[in-house]
Formats: sequence, structure tokens, C-alpha cells
Amino acid sequence: MDSNTHSIRPPGPPEPPDDRAGLAAVVGELEAEDLDHLTDTTLTQDTLALQRWMDRLEGQWLRRLAAVDARGAAGADQDQRAASTAGWLRQRLRMGAGAASEAVRTARALFRGPLPATAQALTSGAISPAHAQVLAQGTRGLPDQVTQEAEPVLLEIAVRVDPPRLRQAVGYLLAVADPEGAGAAREHRHARRGLWLSPTMDGMVAVDGLLEPEAGHTVLAALEPLARPANADDSRHGGQRTADALTELARRALEGGRLPKTGGVRPQLLVTVDLDSLVGRPGGLGGALGWAEPLDPEACRRLACDGAVTRVVVARHPSGQDQLLGHDLDQPLPGHGASADVRPSSCCDPCSRDLGLEAQLRAAMTLLPPVLGGAASRPLDVGQATRVVSPVQRSALAVRDGGCVFPGCDRPLAWCDAHHLWHWVDGGPTDLWNLALVCRAHHRAVHEGGWHLARGPDGRFTATPGQRRDRPAA
Repeated sequence: MDSNTHSIRPPGPPEPPDDRAGLAAVVGELEAEDLDHLTDTTLTQDTLALQRWMDRLEGQWLRRLAAVDARGAAGADQDQRAASTAGWLRQRLRMGAGAASEAVRTARALFRGPLPATAQALTSGAISPAHAQVLAQGTRGLPDQVTQEAEPVLLEIAVRVDPPRLRQAVGYLLAVADPEGAGAAREHRHARRGLWLSPTMDGMVAVDGLLEPEAGHTVLAALEPLARPANADDSRHGGQRTADALTELARRALEGGRLPKTGGVRPQLLVTVDLDSLVGRPGGLGGALGWAEPLDPEACRRLACDGAVTRVVVARHPSGQDQLLGHDLDQPLPGHGASADVRPSSCCDPCSRDLGLEAQLRAAMTLLPPVLGGAASRPLDVGQATRVVSPVQRSALAVRDGGCVFPGCDRPLAWCDAHHLWHWVDGGPTDLWNLALVCRAHHRAVHEGGWHLARGPDGRFTATPGQRRDRPAA
């Protein structure tokens, strides 16, 4: 081997002592066994039996871990003293910090603390390590005497239910065993509540948080009917359906008009978009949503199908040249469209496309909002907010279409937007023959996904796949 070449191998698990070599031999035999030669009955019996043996082995592992911790022997395998038992597990077994600490706490509670009967049930195979961990965690804040008195009842439940249900039962019983402690725990949970939203590097919005039991189940109850699969062909996984349901819930709250006003106006989704993006010209910058990532041009066109539109003419400084910067799209309000023939001088002009990349980027930068380094702007004219689709037209669409018209979709009316088959910014009229109700998922499929939706002479709608339009084609 070249002296400059090094082979790096991660450290493997420690070898078992000689008197435990039989365990390694059994594992070796299992590894060498050809599963294709086993009958279905034997295979299923083996699967269940091995899990039970693994549970009992983990009980013995926790028993020894408790002894190591009691003696302060962590690190003796390398003739040194570890700073902590959990740290030793992390270093020698590559366990995560949380898992290592929880293992040590569970071992202490079972084999050195007030849960000896739970330890016996685990090592005998009556309960699983997950059950034992639930009991160790649930009784951690109780006085030892209270835990010892409660343990027989908790074990009776543990042998009958799965760990999540056991956790619920422990919560109920602890409120009886230690009312003051349960009250303090509730206050602690109340103080920990919170919801955090933050932009990610790839333009998504991360949602994280903690809700109290009542609040959490309230949210789940509201999301559940909206998160159901639309039909048998709904390919969204559970997380995607929940995300769509949360968006739909917020959208309906905005459209309902019952939320408190902010600054004299009711809450609304406000998107500021330049004219080039709205009409689908190449090079449009898309729409500004505030602190989140820019909205791509085709998404702006989708929102413009069924929103309220305000024309804003601005002057860019320092040039002072008048430009039509764009439109504000108020998604919750339906309405009639406004359009203009004014074309801004931008990176989208033919002359600018002949420039180098740096010049194109500098031209585009002048169209950015001032907070992002763009040129300062002064509004010259602000038009009235106008509705694209009127309430009367919306009612007519509800009678005619009933719900999403995309072939094979049965999402109801409440899930739908009014879609222009021929977009109004391209000259399409806001007339019933040019409108169709589509659910938000298929509205996105038509705009960003490139699907073409058409209405035939017989009134039937057809959808044909096309090229994705994440950005307007050059």
C-alpha cells in the first residue's frame, strides 16, 4: 500500500467476552440461514420469538448498565475512567446523546430505583423495553414511595396495552397519585407551548412547535376532515395531506372575514408581482411575499386567476423613469381584473438579453424590492382593488361545476378556485365559458405542472399533460 494512502474504518462494536461467545455464534447461525427455505409458519414464528428474546436481552443490558453506573465503572474496558456513563455509551456504542442519557436513567429507575417489579417483568419478557421506558419516564418526578405503591397497578396496565396507550394511562393515574405534581407538570407544559415558523435555505417555510393536549387535539380535529385522501387515486402521503389541510384551514379563515383586522384591514395574503411575471414574459422575478422566499411567476399567475388585483405605477430612483411595477394580489378576495399596456424597461427586454450575465443581473436587481437592495421606488398611481371573478359568477360556477372539474377529481366546492382557461392577463375574458372550478392541487398542476385543461363543445372537461412551467419559457 502507498505510504500516503490511509484506510479509515469506523470502530466496530466491542467483541463479546469469551463466556458470551455463544451469543455471537447464535447470531452467526441466524445470519447464515437461508430464509427462502423456511415455511411461512416458521418464518413468522421466528420473527415473533426473536423480538421477545431481543426484549429480554435488552432487559439484561439495562441491568448491567445500571451496575456499571453504580460502580462508576464506565471506561474500564479501556483501562480509563469515563466522565459519565452516558458519555461512555456515546463514545463506545455511537449512541445519540438523548438515547444514551435516557438509557442510563431508565436503567437506574428499574434496577437501582423504585421499579424493581418492572425490571423483573422486562427481563422475563412480560413487557417490552418501550413499556419499561414509559413507566420510568412517567414516574420520574414522583417520590419513591408513591412510585412503589403505584407500580403494581401500572404493571397490570402495561401487560395489556401498547406503549402509547400506557403513556396515556400513566398520565391519568399520576393525576390521582400526585395531584400537586400533576398540576405543576401541567403548568410546565403550558409554559413550554409555542409555534415557530422560519424560512429554509431552499425556500420552504419550516413549522415547529409544541401544543398543549387540548390545543393539539383541537388542531387535529380541525385538520382531520381536510386531510383525508381526496379519492382512491390520491397519491399524497399523510404529511403532505396534513400540510395541505393546514393551508386550507388558514385560507378558509381568511376568506371567512371573521379574523380581527390589522391596520384597519382584514388579514389577507398580499403578493407584489412585477408586470413581466404576471403576463408570463421571460425573466420575470416573481412575487414578493414578505420575509419568505419569492413566489415563482407561474404561482403568481395562478393566484391572479381568482384574486383581487391592484395596479401600482411607480417611479424607480435614481433613474426616475416611470414603470409599472406590478400588481398586488389579495388571494382571499375574488374579483375583476385590471390590465395595462405599459411595459417596464427591465432585464426582460430583447436588448438586455444580449448583454452579459452581470449586466442582466444588475438590470434585474433594480426591480428588486428596496429592502433586498433594489432601487427605491415612489408610487405614482394606485388603482382601485378590482375583483377578477364576481360573487355572482362564483355562484354560477358552483351550480354548473359543483366542485373540481379536473377529470377524476371529486374535491368539493370549498376546496376550489376559479380558473381562467385563457388567462385574463393574456386577454382572456372573465366570462363563464372561460372559467372553471379546480381544486388547489389541480390548479397548481395546471399552472406549475403544465397540464392543459380544456372544455369541449359538450361541456366536458379534458386534461392533457404538458411541460412543467416552473418559470415562463424563454
